[in-house]
Amino acid sequence: MTGTSSRCNYSKCSTNNNDQAANNANHLLGCGRCKSAKYCSTDCQKKDWVFHKFKCVAPEVTRHVIQGGSVEDIQSAIHAASPGDAVVIKKGTYEAMSGPLFVNKPIYLWGGEEDRHDVVLNCQVVIDESGGDHDGSAAVVVADFDLNGTVTISANKYKSVTLCNVAMKCPNGARDDALDINGCKGKCLILGCDIEGGSDGVNISSEGVHLKRSCIQYAQNRGIFSRRVFTIEDCEVSGCGGYGIKGSAGWTEKGRYNDIQPGPWSAWGGATESYGGFGGW
Repeated sequence: MTGTSSRCNYSKCSTNNNDQAANNANHLLGCGRCKSAKYCSTDCQKKDWVFHKFKCVAPEVTRHVIQGGSVEDIQSAIHAASPGDAVVIKKGTYEAMSGPLFVNKPIYLWGGEEDRHDVVLNCQVVIDESGGDHDGSAAVVVADFDLNGTVTISANKYKSVTLCNVAMKCPNGARDDALDINGCKGKCLILGCDIEGGSDGVNISSEGVHLKRSCIQYAQNRGIFSRRVFTIEDCEVSGCGGYGIKGSAGWTEKGRYNDIQPGPWSAWGGATESYGGFGGW
């Protein structure tokens, strides 16, 4: 790691509290690969790796920086980006003049560099591959912002799609699901996200979905509705109008603790050690 200055990137680091951050500013170490993430210790770096690895790209990767403006400015940067580029959204609130924001090629789309709440998008986000052909070996990473709207991950053949550290708030009374995953050929990871509202919180119609360290709350009906086997790890599903999970194909529970709202099928709808959640329609 190389020397830098700022706050420790690990969000739970105690040195970021009060005067400790200023005292440690001259002693932080930077990630040896990306040169941008900063840590007060190798221990914090290891703990943050589960999140940071999705933004840890070499400095030579082309970055398209958006400084204020509208959702259409972000869309223009995505259009200009090549596969593997990063589109970086700087602090601000971005309004949509018309239509959703399409993340339609294998790129990195990043928001707040220090706090995801620094970047707010008021729009729908659609992740698909309408931006052109690729060989299926590339990945899409969307991370670090607040979204007042919904996310749809539709037909694609990316190697993986990762939604990391995004706070989604679906408008009250919306008929759409807050997060709709309906066409992934590769893996789909929902990591560290807060998903609030929607008809259902998360609708899953694709294999290979992994919900990890995420919180799903206040859906009008079900927190998670799935027709495919999925994995849930260290998540909370609560406060929904119906019940926590309806999963006809079953699901796998991992991690140390999942807090899942019970419901009408809780006696035989919860996961077993490796597979569960069966229920009728």
